[in-house]
Amino acid sequence: MVPRALLGSSAAILAVAAVVNSQGQGGSGPEVVSWMAVAWAAAAPLLAAFVRGEGLVAAPPTQSAPTVDVVARLQKTIVFLGVLESAVIFAAVALIVSPPAWPLAAAVLPLAVMALNLPSRQS
Repeated sequence: MVPRALLGSSAAILAVAAVVNSQGQGGSGPEVVSWMAVAWAAAAPLLAAFVRGEGLVAAPPTQSAPTVDVVARLQKTIVFLGVLESAVIFAAVALIVSPPAWPLAAAVLPLAVMALNLPSRQS
């Protein structure tokens, strides 16, 4: 449930920021904020994969895994998704405070990685 909530809230916030940016209601802040958001959107999946230690798309858990391993896996997954969500939120903030729309395109990468890592409905 938590991974879907993180993905949904990230997409919703990004959509609101994109609308604000497209209507010209955003700020006229420095363009460097947009570049920083783009860089973080590109780096976040790599950092998240490093933190989790299972690559960008983890293999599904086995049924015979001990409870301790399952808890550790869930904790790493939440941190993994949190790092990715931070990139999407940073892109949304950049869209609001700075005119360029590049962060919107860059945010697709962490959103896609989040979507690829959603657990099955049976999990």
